[in-house]
Amino acid sequence: MTFNILTTKLTYRKLKISDYKNFKKLFYSTFKKKISFDFFKWRYFNDKSSFCYGAFDSKKLIANVGMVATKLNNYKTETVFSRHSSMVLKKYRGLGIFSHLLQIVKEKIFYKASKIIMWPNTKNFSSFGINNNYIVKKKYYLYQCRSKINSSKKIKKLSINELYKLKNLININGNFFFKNFNDFKKRYLSYKKSEYFINQFHTKTLKSFFIIKRNKDKSGFNYVILDHFGSKKIFNIHLSYLKNNQKKLIFLSKKKINNKNYKLINYINFKIGFIHKSNIIRFKKSFFNNQIFLGDTDIFMSIN
Repeated sequence: MTFNILTTKLTYRKLKISDYKNFKKLFYSTFKKKISFDFFKWRYFNDKSSFCYGAFDSKKLIANVGMVATKLNNYKTETVFSRHSSMVLKKYRGLGIFSHLLQIVKEKIFYKASKIIMWPNTKNFSSFGINNNYIVKKKYYLYQCRSKINSSKKIKKLSINELYKLKNLININGNFFFKNFNDFKKRYLSYKKSEYFINQFHTKTLKSFFIIKRNKDKSGFNYVILDHFGSKKIFNIHLSYLKNNQKKLIFLSKKKINNKNYKLINYINFKIGFIHKSNIIRFKKSFFNNQIFLGDTDIFMSIN
């Protein structure tokens, strides 16, 4: 069956809450993971801008792309869309259906945003038909501390609810994405908040905070650094403290680290596609200098 034949029978539209069962089946078929209704509703229907768009063969969802609205930390605080849940049912792959779906979605957001954030997964690397010259890329490295912790110190774990008291310390300095208390509240207090805690580090005059997830995988429990707020001046000191005192710590690095105490887990390819012609050279400066965190992705989010 060719794509030309399929075009007469496929329907392309935004997903509704009632499409959850269809979404769940396609997600499991693609990633072999179960996804909850709570996650589906929270991720794509929790604000007016985020959405899922799908291709339907009759009433069956056979392809999907999720678009999550976020903002850049620039002088315009401009809205961008981040691509998630990219998937195509196996028998429909290689027919150009997903590329056509992305083209439709790009036209839908053309007047709302000038850039698309892309976190490629192992199933799909499509880029909305954007010319490679208008895509900027950066590779990040995901590490886990592999050395045994000999220190008798135990890191202090504050309840994630402490964000309410610390909201005045949440700042956007040095971040690639714009973040304030409302963003943190949506990300860490509105869904599965029991999985997160805060670690505080301070000097006489400065305070630094990491948001950490207690994550479970095949190897057991580990601890993932998801976000940071507070003083950037003691960021590296705080990070070193955590590396030395928290077993099985997972963190993101801008650079490759040649150290036997850190195990390279994976690479993360962060890509930004320009829908409209823009000053890419000027943009690259902030792109490479500012920080992203694992909390900016869906990699360690609980979906079931």
